Amino acid sequence: MHADKAIEHKEIMELSHEPVPPYRSIFYVAITVASLYLGVILLKTMT
Repeated sequence: MHADKAIEHKEIMELSHEPVPPYRSIFYVAITVASLYLGVILLKTMT
């Protein structure tokens, strides 16, 4: 029973941070370029 009380009072530690603004837009640009590149490869293989 003593161990149950220790589990109830244990706090969950969460590591959080604010995203850096330029990295989010760079991520979306990289995903877009990669998708377009794969689309071009797909179209070239089908023709």
